[in-house]
Amino acid sequence: MWTGVRFLPWIQRLALHNFRISPSRIPRAVFITLLSAAGELLAFMQWFIWGHGLKQSAIESDPIVIVGHWRSGTTLLHELLACDQHLCAPTTAQCACPTHFVLSEQFAHDWLGTLLPRNRPMDQMPMGYQKPQEDELALCNLGMPSPWWVIAFPNEPIPDTDYKALEHVAPSYRRKWVRAWTTFLRHVQFEHRGRLLLKNPLHSYRIPLIREVFPETHFIHIVRNPYELVPSCLHFWKKMFDQYGLQRATCEHLEDQVFASIIEMNQRLTDTWSQVSPAHRLRVRYEDLTQHPLNTLRHIYVHFQWQGIEDVLPKWKAYLQAHQHYQPNKYDVDQCLRERITTQLGPLLSEYEHSLSRPS
Repeated sequence: MWTGVRFLPWIQRLALHNFRISPSRIPRAVFITLLSAAGELLAFMQWFIWGHGLKQSAIESDPIVIVGHWRSGTTLLHELLACDQHLCAPTTAQCACPTHFVLSEQFAHDWLGTLLPRNRPMDQMPMGYQKPQEDELALCNLGMPSPWWVIAFPNEPIPDTDYKALEHVAPSYRRKWVRAWTTFLRHVQFEHRGRLLLKNPLHSYRIPLIREVFPETHFIHIVRNPYELVPSCLHFWKKMFDQYGLQRATCEHLEDQVFASIIEMNQRLTDTWSQVSPAHRLRVRYEDLTQHPLNTLRHIYVHFQWQGIEDVLPKWKAYLQAHQHYQPNKYDVDQCLRERITTQLGPLLSEYEHSLSRPS
């Protein structure tokens, strides 16, 4: 996850946390540091070869952005929409190595694929360097501040919380973030044509900022029943901390953090969603996507008046056929957690028209 991070920002991030690395994770930190140093050479080589073209590359049109909380179905929707050849989703290789993927992406795909787990640790969905990935990883590996850094240091307070919405960040740092983000997107478009298709839960906080940069963005908000969302989130963060963290996570405050995150993100979306033209926004449910995928995808295309639905339909069917035996994780929700979901997320349940009883 961190192997394409810029060297100096990586060292600065370690120093920011006073190098509080669990002994068992020291080899991981050393390995990332060595790859990071090598990545600087690759970045220089890429710029030497393709620098002029990268500088002249442009974003074709305002993107499509999938928002919603972690574990709400953003990845599934991202992968299904990415079946459309007219759309361009940043890949895992591009987000993991944002400074040199033009040079190294094909090598990673051809030779390093065996280094990736066959499936994602949190839900057993297939992984691969060519799979769509969320651009927050690219921002981290470019050295940008992000709350996503909590994965590396799970026992520390969540960092860079001002970088959720970036509304309280100094204008110069805000411009730096926008420049890093749009430069990465331009570099993606240097290699791959089509309308950008982005998925990033943290963009749920950034709708006003994204609309400043890209006024014609189309937003899709996917939601999931909180009785399923909460336990899935708890499982997700534990797996991420274990797989990619530099500390052995205690998860002492994880449940509180998950509830706070869901409530805060929902409030932010409530405050900003109506600012977007109805023609440029759509909310879908995870349950509808999984139970009636083709109907849900058709509904998305019709709503936004996107073309090419008949061309992509066979690819959706092939994707669904390939994943027909996939079984989502099942979680036992104890009575205490269930009552907390009902009490603290009751308004959310009502808003999204979910039954207060757990679906069968």
